[in-house]
Amino acid sequence: MTATTASPWVITGRGAAAGIPGLVAGHRVFAVASAAAAQRTRLTSWLPGDATLFHHFQPNPTADQAISAAAARSAVGADLVLGVGGGSALDIAKAARALPPDPARAARVIAGTGACPRAEVQLVLVPTTAGTGSEVTRFAALYRRGRKMSLDAACVQADIAVIDPGLTDSCPALLTWSCAFDAVAHAVESTWSTRATSQSRAYAMAALALLVPVLRDADHLPTMAERDTLSEAGTLAGRAIDFTRTTAAHALAYPLTVHLGVPHGLACALNLTWLAPMIEPAWHGPAANALRDVLGVPEGGLGAGISELLVRRGLQTTLGPVDAAIADVIVDEGLASNRISGTPIALDRRRVRASVGELLGC
Repeated sequence: MTATTASPWVITGRGAAAGIPGLVAGHRVFAVASAAAAQRTRLTSWLPGDATLFHHFQPNPTADQAISAAAARSAVGADLVLGVGGGSALDIAKAARALPPDPARAARVIAGTGACPRAEVQLVLVPTTAGTGSEVTRFAALYRRGRKMSLDAACVQADIAVIDPGLTDSCPALLTWSCAFDAVAHAVESTWSTRATSQSRAYAMAALALLVPVLRDADHLPTMAERDTLSEAGTLAGRAIDFTRTTAAHALAYPLTVHLGVPHGLACALNLTWLAPMIEPAWHGPAANALRDVLGVPEGGLGAGISELLVRRGLQTTLGPVDAAIADVIVDEGLASNRISGTPIALDRRRVRASVGELLGC
């Protein structure tokens, strides 16, 4: 087991979850987890007897569910929020700690028009999937009327992240690999982002160096050692996007998930397959070369390289066919996202629509 002093404090290693009871002892705990995750992790064995368990949220949680979580946390007087699960559970836990209990004030914070001071409440996050990186980022993805919103502020970031790869061992293949491709997208997008720094690129390259061999060579399911690697890579890629945020591949992935039910990480990777060939001709220099080197592809080969990794994992490289009107909605919603801003080229709607149309068979 190892620990870091970077923000948040990360405790990692197989068996790290055994230390959770000690971390939460003496606190009034508000635990956020789905019913399935609570049962799978035996969550109640980690908690003091007066802890409150909140599970009133869904995958891709809504802003209203986040506001309800914050109000419930305040109502029981909790001084520590423990989030256990995939990205959705961790995002609700972040909101439960960060948002004020008053619904109107909380709505303003989510909308970016209200202050989000760090509450006098600790936040401990425990991921049970490997790839979202949510355990180390200062933002939470929430949805309102099917449109993605981002709660993005320093007060959202955890105090402690406990990363026990053993908690991911029960993840089935589709979830495992979709989450891994979410980390790939984080690393690739962070590398080409206009907000990239030398530190963010170092995190991104380290993540990809771990991810690519596993995605290329693993069996149908990863070994325990490979799951350890995926957990480490997911956190590194999360560190990278905490600097840079994501770009167009993520922006256009959210509506693919909302309207077509495509798993988030897979949606991001599918967008990289057509977005990378748009970006590569205009994006040059050492960072571009390093990205191609770690993926093992020649100049102009980023999109094809990611497609090959999808094929090796038995995942689809196209979707559809779908109605053309849905494709228009996906493009319009994606291009309206503030996550577009870090993309290193200006995106032409007609080219994007043609590429999305090819992906969707329309």
